[in-house]
Amino acid sequence: MKKPFRLRFEAKKNRLKRHADEVLREIGRALLLTGGIAAVTALLLFGFDLTIRSSTLSIRETVVRGCKELTEKDILTLAAIRPAANILTLNPDAIARRIRTNPWIREVFIGREFPDRLVIVIRERKAVALLQKQGGLYLLDSNGAPFKRMESGDEPNLPVLTGLVREGITDEALVMKSIALLIYLADAKDIPAIGAVSEVHGNETFGLSLFTETGLCLQLGFDGYENKLKRLIPVMADLDRKNMKTGFLLIDLNDPTKINVQQRNILEPARPVGAGKRYRM
Repeated sequence: MKKPFRLRFEAKKNRLKRHADEVLREIGRALLLTGGIAAVTALLLFGFDLTIRSSTLSIRETVVRGCKELTEKDILTLAAIRPAANILTLNPDAIARRIRTNPWIREVFIGREFPDRLVIVIRERKAVALLQKQGGLYLLDSNGAPFKRMESGDEPNLPVLTGLVREGITDEALVMKSIALLIYLADAKDIPAIGAVSEVHGNETFGLSLFTETGLCLQLGFDGYENKLKRLIPVMADLDRKNMKTGFLLIDLNDPTKINVQQRNILEPARPVGAGKRYRM
């Protein structure tokens, strides 16, 4: 009985030894792998530290594109990029947020041109009119959004939209119709020359009236502006023959069956403070 017991004991001891050797090998592999990962990580960190400290990737030139109303200096001031900043560690989103604080900015794109150039591309809002509201004039974009109050340094040569804000409430529908009318007039080739538009006046009962710097007042109503303006062709030709185009004229185009023309002797309206030469209030 002793011999089998001794054999079983020896076998068990050998199995434990083999298992211990396997455990030690696994531990060795794990330590080696951990050491390798640590070495690679340290090498990468060291390389990254060298990269961000390298003067090769320091920004030497910042290019600004798309400026019209704003200047390159304005954009660089808003961007607030520190001198010799590293092009890799720069935060484009933060720069774009700072630039967008200016009301003229519609979109901002920040790009990197390695190794040392930063490119800032902006898209500005385009003001198409001025809106009279709350005792001041506000710049409107093509979507009818007032994005900036006109200040003393602003000199946009734009028509003024009046009568569209009543008791603090803006008539959005008439604002959009006014803007659509102005955009149409800017490119229209099939209507007579009426001069530059100085004012578009809105009335909730009578619709839109258009004033020009030549003295015309065109009553247009609420719709069909293109066809109504085309009806001016024979009227303006007749007024030209009668030498009546130089006075202040009120032309009512609302009635589809007739056109009423009245000559009015009126004084030129007073201009608002800070308005340009084409503002009419």
